[in-house]
Amino acid sequence: MSLGQEVRRRRQGLGLTLEQLAERSGLSPHYLSTVETGGRDPSVSTVTKLAKALGCPPGELLGGARDLTPAGHEAGRLFDGAPTEVQDGVLRILRAVSRRRR
Repeated sequence: MSLGQEVRRRRQGLGLTLEQLAERSGLSPHYLSTVETGGRDPSVSTVTKLAKALGCPPGELLGGARDLTPAGHEAGRLFDGAPTEVQDGVLRILRAVSRRRR
């Protein structure tokens, strides 16, 4: 998946319009459209702005976590922000569910 495709996938997964992402990132909607369609090769600073606006690390836009769905990314972000005791409980539940599926 290209950078532009990943930006579009995440933007749509968050329910954002191009205009809303433009406002969050400080970039123009037209420029974002050309990034999403592969017409532009953005600079590192632009990738950083997009990542911040989409709530993910820049590396993920460049292919760092390709097999995660938008829901998976959201779950990871929420998990990372939760207190340690909540993280421990969530991990216990996920491990128990995973064992039952095997």
